[in-house]
Amino acid sequence: MIKNGIPDLTVSLAGVKMRNPIGVGSIGRLPVEARYYTPEKHAEVLLKNVEAGVGFICLPSSRHIPKEMLSALSKRARPFEFTGRPSALRFMKMDTNSKGTEGLYLAGTNAGQSPENESRSKFEEYTLKLIEILKRDKPRDVPLIANVTGIGAFAETWVTGAVAHERAGVDLIEINVSGGLNASVEGAVESYFQKSFPLCNAGPLVGDQPELVEEITRKVVQAVSIPVGVKISPETGFPRVVDLARRIKEAGAKFINCSNTAVVIAPPDIYHRGQPKWPFMDGNPLVAGSGSWMRMIVYKQIATIAKFVPGIDLIATGGLTKPEHIIEAMMLGAHLTESVTGTFYHGRSFIRRNTRFLNNYMTEQGYQSVDEFIGLGLKYFKPAEKIEFMQGKIFAEVDPLKCTGCGRCTDSICLASQMEDKIVRVNIEECAGCGLCVALCPVGAVSLKQKDESCW
Repeated sequence: MIKNGIPDLTVSLAGVKMRNPIGVGSIGRLPVEARYYTPEKHAEVLLKNVEAGVGFICLPSSRHIPKEMLSALSKRARPFEFTGRPSALRFMKMDTNSKGTEGLYLAGTNAGQSPENESRSKFEEYTLKLIEILKRDKPRDVPLIANVTGIGAFAETWVTGAVAHERAGVDLIEINVSGGLNASVEGAVESYFQKSFPLCNAGPLVGDQPELVEEITRKVVQAVSIPVGVKISPETGFPRVVDLARRIKEAGAKFINCSNTAVVIAPPDIYHRGQPKWPFMDGNPLVAGSGSWMRMIVYKQIATIAKFVPGIDLIATGGLTKPEHIIEAMMLGAHLTESVTGTFYHGRSFIRRNTRFLNNYMTEQGYQSVDEFIGLGLKYFKPAEKIEFMQGKIFAEVDPLKCTGCGRCTDSICLASQMEDKIVRVNIEECAGCGLCVALCPVGAVSLKQKDESCW
């Protein structure tokens, strides 16, 4: 409800209340920064997000695997055949020719994920201390969401991590079977199809296999008493994502996070004989891609799960680079939203701007609480043949005062428009009302109009 003229931004995910639906995705320390990062410094970064206005804290991905378990699993796992160079990460801008925030490539090696490294659990010495600091210093209405990873397809490695996080006092468990870097491992394709993995984080190689995710989810749900959710991968497309979501819900999870970085590859440098565009790198690997272009993938996953798998809460993560995107994602069914790329590009002012926008938007539109518009757009999500396209009843109209005569619309597939005296004219009788010219016009000079009913 509105109190003192201020709308109520609080929202619940799996029964856990948040002060608002705006957050920053899980960002851990980079291997190249690990020696500089301490739990105290990491907590300082996350608490600055809280000061900027986020409604919840996403913890960095973490696992907790006892050494004796790792030893036993090593006898069952696919051999770890990594022979490459030490761990490293590298960022590069992704140019998508968009007008807003574009995106990032993130390349990395998996050398640090050998069985020997996995056995040296960082949970007690890092994650546990981080949680203790955050619990002490954060507001009560800002819950902690744990980001729990495992190794290979061994469900028990997620279970031990989930149990350890619950004991540490987090509010929700998020099983992470996503990410883009993990697909760059040598032998990843064979591991995926054979469902046999080495003792390293397999990410979307496991996350794109519904039966494996269902098994992991069910065992984690049985092992803990706090709400459990799953962060899925953008690699799981439609309609397979519906099957995945149904299995996750059936296994007892209360929420799904859509999604994480995608698996992409940077374009070659066409002016240097196809060499990598990566500076000071001698190869072009599969990498993790993020940015505004991912929003359509996230919207697709959110809407289709909300439509075909009702009754499970949703988080939208990926491509949300403008305040309006938060509302769009929520109207398609998301309860919470997370942004990483937008925060990278604009800093914490992006968080504050999103919060102000949400407040102003709800006041202007007359919404008293965010629950009033969560899923509001789903009633218009219909099969195409059920929709009135107004074929033959609409036409394109050009504003001669705005038209610059660029010819972008006439030099395309349109048969109804032509250039006259450097201004585009539309033959209404031949116009199909397809809207391509509206989409192409760089100055907004074209719009669709409805014909007089006598012309139908």
